[in-house]
Amino acid sequence: MTEKIPTLKPETFKKLLMADIDHFQLDKPHFNDFYIHDLSKDTYKLKLPLPPHRKTVNDFILITSGTMTKSSGIDTYEVTKNSIFVLPVGQITTTINISKDLTGFYCHFSNNFISDNKSQIDFLNQFSFLEWLNNPILNFELENVEILFNLLKRIENIYIHQLNYELIKCYLVTFLMELKSLQKSTQNNNLNATQRIAFDFMHILSKYIKEQHEVDFYAKKLNISPNHLNRCIKEIFEKSTIQMIAEMLTLEAKVLLYQPLISISEVSYCLGFDDPSYFGRFFKKQTGQTPTDFRKIIDLS
Repeated sequence: MTEKIPTLKPETFKKLLMADIDHFQLDKPHFNDFYIHDLSKDTYKLKLPLPPHRKTVNDFILITSGTMTKSSGIDTYEVTKNSIFVLPVGQITTTINISKDLTGFYCHFSNNFISDNKSQIDFLNQFSFLEWLNNPILNFELENVEILFNLLKRIENIYIHQLNYELIKCYLVTFLMELKSLQKSTQNNNLNATQRIAFDFMHILSKYIKEQHEVDFYAKKLNISPNHLNRCIKEIFEKSTIQMIAEMLTLEAKVLLYQPLISISEVSYCLGFDDPSYFGRFFKKQTGQTPTDFRKIIDLS
């Protein structure tokens, strides 16, 4: 059984996570549609690691110095100097660690942010952040970093001093076009058949995990046998398909358990468990803790 349950609004979630918030930035109009932040400016402090949460916007982090440890789904990545980390809307993520010398830019935008210019819409229909799911990090040569950094610096100046969203949209599209061009020139996007199956599996797993926990369902979605799916997953991830499903389901459970307005029973039903006690046994097997014990160690204050 699956039911819709209340979730915290993005601005409420941020207020729970942050201290010393730069309210001028947080309270700007259209914050949930667009936001940009210079990482060298210490406008707020984060309690790390952040709770896992599902993105309601597309975002990217360009790093010019320092390091950041981020997750995308069940995988963890070290983002280093002269690289960008991209996350599409709907992906579960957390920030695990940030070095003190971190510089660069964080930016997010909603799918609807660019909505009144046909050429921009046509471009964004072709520019899908979902293409980055199999490899969310892109490394650059220094001269390319400077191009991207200068575009983001220009966007930040407009955002802070002019708040001209039409001009921001134009620069954002220019940035994404440049990024797509660099992605094509530096990444090999020609996946072999096994890699393509694994990539497609992860995509549909994220989409259906709350409703479907059986290997057969995902194999049918991919038009292959369960055995073939398992061989592909083993080759790429060195785990069984069942393990991957259990890990993603556990991650979804943690995202919901971090939200204090949702009861453990509601979490259970939302994730497709008809019996909350069975959900409790599953969660303890995966994490070594009951859902109640897990909630006791959560501190969002």
